[in-house]
Amino acid sequence: MRLVLLLALLSTVATPLGARAEDPASLIQSGLELFKQGKYGKAVEELQWAIREIRQLQVQELKKFLPQSMPGYQAEEVESDVAAAALFNINFVEAARKFRSSGGDETVDMKITSGDIGGAGLGAMMKMAQMFGQQQGELVRIKGRKATLEWDASASRGTLTCVLDNSIQVTVEVMDGQKATAQKFMEQVNLDALEKLSL
Repeated sequence: MRLVLLLALLSTVATPLGARAEDPASLIQSGLELFKQGKYGKAVEELQWAIREIRQLQVQELKKFLPQSMPGYQAEEVESDVAAAALFNINFVEAARKFRSSGGDETVDMKITSGDIGGAGLGAMMKMAQMFGQQQGELVRIKGRKATLEWDASASRGTLTCVLDNSIQVTVEVMDGQKATAQKFMEQVNLDALEKLSL
């Protein structure tokens, strides 16, 4: 229940990904100086802001792996949950982009996520669920990797999830669309390079 609540809070404050305002190294140095002066509250504020800026750098790395465009779709700006993660002191970063079909109602939400909530890595949890057969949905192969596809044919919607060995999770959610769309979008992600990424 706590995990669901935290994810809901994160989703309510997702904002477009913009340029960083301050240098994390400078913020850390400022926090150290304030700490030496005994201004602990101010030091905490500076260090929390530094963490936020570092997470922005992490999101910038994840952003590179989202498709910039797809034929037949209009791509929206990348969004991230960095501010929410910093607010709740969660080691969680996510880059997301929405695509809308040019000639229909189909919508695709792509997300690349890294981090943990409550000390449990999201990717690690998904991997364990797959290993023990607890993951709901159909197991499919994407570029030689296992992925889980949950599809509701009656609602023409579903989610394809791929968890890499570095616990980064790629998710494609299709609404009012075709089952094949999820795999088509997932195949646009350079999973080999993403799996080598160290955040």
